[in-house]
Amino acid sequence: MKTYLSVFALVAVLSGCGGGGGGGSAVLPPEKTASELAQICSVDNILSGDAATATQKGTLADERNWIKAYLQERYFWYKDIPAVNAADARYNLSSGTAWQNFANSVTHYFYDQLNPKYTASGAAVDKFSFFTDTYSWSQFAQGEELGYGWLLSEQGSGASRRIWVSHVFAVNQAGFATQAGLKRGDEIMGVDGLAVNVAANSTAVDRALSPSVAGTHQFEVRRLGQTSTEKVFLTASTAVLPQAEHKVVTDSQGVKWGYLLFNAHVDSAQAPLLAALSDFKRQQIDQLVVDLRYNGGGYLALASAVAYGVAGPVRTQGKTFEMVRHSDKRSSENESLPFYSADLNGQAVESLSLTRIYALTTAQTCSASESIINGLRGVDVEVVQIGGTTCGKPYGFVPQDNCGITYAAMEFEGVNNKGQGGYADGLVPQCAVSDDLSHALGDPGEAMFATAIARHRGLACTSVAASRALGSTGLSGLGNGARKLLRPEWQNGKILSRARHGA
Repeated sequence: MKTYLSVFALVAVLSGCGGGGGGGSAVLPPEKTASELAQICSVDNILSGDAATATQKGTLADERNWIKAYLQERYFWYKDIPAVNAADARYNLSSGTAWQNFANSVTHYFYDQLNPKYTASGAAVDKFSFFTDTYSWSQFAQGEELGYGWLLSEQGSGASRRIWVSHVFAVNQAGFATQAGLKRGDEIMGVDGLAVNVAANSTAVDRALSPSVAGTHQFEVRRLGQTSTEKVFLTASTAVLPQAEHKVVTDSQGVKWGYLLFNAHVDSAQAPLLAALSDFKRQQIDQLVVDLRYNGGGYLALASAVAYGVAGPVRTQGKTFEMVRHSDKRSSENESLPFYSADLNGQAVESLSLTRIYALTTAQTCSASESIINGLRGVDVEVVQIGGTTCGKPYGFVPQDNCGITYAAMEFEGVNNKGQGGYADGLVPQCAVSDDLSHALGDPGEAMFATAIARHRGLACTSVAASRALGSTGLSGLGNGARKLLRPEWQNGKILSRARHGA
C-alpha cells in the first residue's frame, strides 16, 4: 500500500510537535510489554496497511500504550522521560478529521515523552528521535526517493529565502534534473509561477519541492553566473539514487587524489562505494578526500565497511570500530562492532591501508558519517576535517514498526576503540570552510577540496587556494551553517540493523 498522500499529512502534523501536557511526579511502567501491545492499530490510522506484520483492530489508546512501553523498554534516556497523563485532551484530540485527530494525538504523546534536557551549548539532548510512515522509511533505507534527482539547500525565510541546487544525481530518468541540464549552484527562483521568497507561497512551494505524489512542475531557474532566468519543467517520480560517486584527479604538484562523494549509508551506496575503493586501489592514489558534507547517516555497518576500506586489515585487526552502549537496564546488549571487511551483502571491500584522509563536513554531516571519522581516529588514522562542525549525533537506534509507523527513539551511544565519543555538540573541523556552490563537487578548485590540497602542502587553513575558492561571486553570506539541505530530519540517523549482527 503506497501512502504518499498520508505521508504528507503526517509530515504536516509533525511540524507542530512538542511542548506541554501531562503531569505527575513519576512515570509508572506499562502493564504489558511492547511485544504484547504491538500491531494493535487504531481504526483511524490510515497507515496501518503498511505494517511490517499482521495487525488487529484497536484504538488510539492501544497505540499510545505501545509507545509508552516501547520508550520505557528501549529509550536511551528512559530515566528522563517526563510524566504525561494519557487522558489529557492533548493526546485525545477531536477537533479535526479522524485521521488528523489520531495523527496529532500520537505525535504529541511520543514527542512529549522525549528527554527535555539540554547540552552545555544549549542544544536539545535529544533532537533526533522521530517517527515516520513505514513505507517512506523502507524506501529511504533502499535508497529510493520520490523527487527530481537532486539535493537542494536553502537559506533564510520569507523575503530573504533562497534555494539552490547543491547536487544533481547521475540518474538519466525522464523529467529529472540531470536531463534538464541543471547544475550545482543553479538557483530556484520560483515554482509553478510562485516566487520562493514570498512567505505566503511557502506551503505550495515546499509541496512541489518535496513532493508526496508524482507529477510535473514548472521551476524558474537562474543558472550559476547568469542574471536572467528560464523556465524548466521537471517530473517527480521514484528512482533509486546512487548515493556515492568518485573520481581521481592529479593536482598541479603531481599528487594523485582520490575523491569520494558519499551521501547516505543506504543500500544504493554499496555498489558505487565498492567500485570507488577498487578504482582508488588500481590507480594507486596518494591521498583521499571523503566528502561527507551532505551525508546524514544510515546503516552503521556500512560506515564500518568504509572505514575498513580506508584503514586496511593490519590497522583494524582485532580493533573496535564502534562500541554500542545502551542504557543501564540494557547493558547486557552492549556490543563491540568490528571493522567489517565486507558490505551489507557480504561483498568484499578493497582496502587502501591509508594513514591519513581528508573528511569534508558540514552541519548536515550526521550520525553514521560522524562514526566514520570517530572510528578511524580510534585506530590512529589521521582524519583532517575540513568544512563545518558536524550535527553532533553519537546516538543510534533500531527502527521499530508499529501499525505502519516506524519509530526511532534513540537507543544507544557509540564510542570508538579508544573510548572516545560524546560529541553531542558536533565534531569541529581543523579548517572552517564554507560549502562552495560555484564549483562542482570533486573540482580541486572547490573551497573544501582546495583547502585539503593546501593543508597537504603544509599551508594554513587561510591559504591562497582556499581563500580564492571562498570568495566565489554571487554566494556572499553563505557561511558555515548558514544553509541547510531541504530533506526530512528523520533521514539523519545511525541505524543498528540490516543484514548482519550489529549492522
